[in-house]
Amino acid sequence: MIKSQKIAIGFDESKYSKKAVEYVINNFEKSSTVYLIYVEEMLGSLYLSNPSLFIDDSIIKKIREKTKKELIKEVEAIRKKGFKAEYEYIEGYPPDKLVNEAKRKNADIIVVGSRGMGKWKGSVLGSVSQKLTVIARTPLLIIK
Repeated sequence: MIKSQKIAIGFDESKYSKKAVEYVINNFEKSSTVYLIYVEEMLGSLYLSNPSLFIDDSIIKKIREKTKKELIKEVEAIRKKGFKAEYEYIEGYPPDKLVNEAKRKNADIIVVGSRGMGKWKGSVLGSVSQKLTVIARTPLLIIK
């Protein structure tokens, strides 16, 4: 078992981020605190990047509500395993926001899946995990 720590997990609902959660549950002491961090990049900035594309606010609200329900479900599952856990739902550029939130929480380590929900399926690392290898000053664990 890895000693008790404050653990920031980058979570995007992908199977890879769920593997990161599973790894933490199976390998870190239960006295650890888990921060599940979801960073929304597209919904808020989609219109600005392509004004011809219109997404009704009610659709964005439904997507956010669904995501928050999934985060709550994950946090409850982590707590049932004996960990302290909470989630953060943040808007912005995922690598930067994840690093900033981990620092704000005084996290000892950042854990992410090797790939997320991006469009580069054939790459070894996803764009977020790859960027984190460059910018993170906190120890980083990438789960394959």
